Amino acid sequence: MYLAGVLYCCAAAVFWALGPVFLKKGLAFLDHTEMSASRTIGFAAASLIFCIFDPNAFILWRFPSRLLLFVFLNILVGNVLGDLCYFKSLELIGVSRAVGTTCCYPLFVTAISFFWLGESVTLPLVLGTGVMIAGLFMLKSGGRKAPGAAPETASWKGFLLALAAAFCWAAVMVLQKWLLSVHDLPAASITLWRALFLFAVSWGIWAWRTRKEPEKRLHLLRAPREIWASAVAAGIFGLAAGGYVFALAIQIIPVSVATPITATSPLIAAGMAVVLFHESMRPVQWAGILCILGGVLTVSA
Repeated sequence: MYLAGVLYCCAAAVFWALGPVFLKKGLAFLDHTEMSASRTIGFAAASLIFCIFDPNAFILWRFPSRLLLFVFLNILVGNVLGDLCYFKSLELIGVSRAVGTTCCYPLFVTAISFFWLGESVTLPLVLGTGVMIAGLFMLKSGGRKAPGAAPETASWKGFLLALAAAFCWAAVMVLQKWLLSVHDLPAASITLWRALFLFAVSWGIWAWRTRKEPEKRLHLLRAPREIWASAVAAGIFGLAAGGYVFALAIQIIPVSVATPITATSPLIAAGMAVVLFHESMRPVQWAGILCILGGVLTVSA
């Protein structure tokens, strides 16, 4: 069983690394709204399959109705606002730097948990925070410049958008932890209803934004098959599979063991970005990612 938990964590790290790679491919043709909508197809389909095969989950909502509001809030903050910031940062600073920056989310998780859940501040937390901040500054320096914009302005904008995405994701992680621990909701059921809400919200936003421009609707329908495949794969791996297998992992092994394994995801994503997209990474930026991961491990100690 312990080995199964480790393997689940390894799978989660790979899935979370694959997510931004597929997003980057899809965003070569689709805009943010189109990508947000199209990826929900894979998210919803995979989440339904997980829910069907999970013996502890329910497809129909059998819990207090008010909790659905918190699931909906989870979607609005994490997958609408947070992901839109993330998509833009991917365009401005690339996969490797965007993913490396957003992996500082444990810093925001700790801060939110301190004010909301009253968790204490420890010495490892202070040290880890300092290491992560140093890593962020190293990761910010140099790297690929965004075309069509002032290099330094685009770089700072992409960096700040990645931080905003990390904050939004951290907020919904604390919220989801509250739903799982306090109200004992099954992980697969939460994932499915998140997928259903995101499907409705994303396609609703797309329909509203294109209501007076039918040619934009045709643009999505005319997307090449490989673009559709990338968008669906981003939902399957980055949203559904990664979150679900990580939830399975922490049911078997301690979070302190699971976190160091899944924290390798930014390194995997950065490596994929260098190979697939030929993104440039300076030694100081690799050091920045390692510092952020070291801070994550210190905070989790």
